[in-house]
Amino acid sequence: MSGEPARKTKTREPSVPRQSDGWALFSTLLSGVLVWSAIGWGVDRLLGFQALFLPIGAVLGMVGAIYLIVVKTRQS
Repeated sequence: MSGEPARKTKTREPSVPRQSDGWALFSTLLSGVLVWSAIGWGVDRLLGFQALFLPIGAVLGMVGAIYLIVVKTRQS
């Protein structure tokens, strides 16, 4: 016994998922796809393509949103 007070270790309680968590993840996924699809549509319009960058933007938006969802869920 060194005379120092014992340190309390913080134990992380398992987080209970709430209904708002699901909606937040869904809105992240939806907004990622919509925003990047709109950017792809705008690039298509600027460069005169029919539908080249729109699907590319949609896929990039989905991949980016899934990445953000994984990062968010690992932090909590």
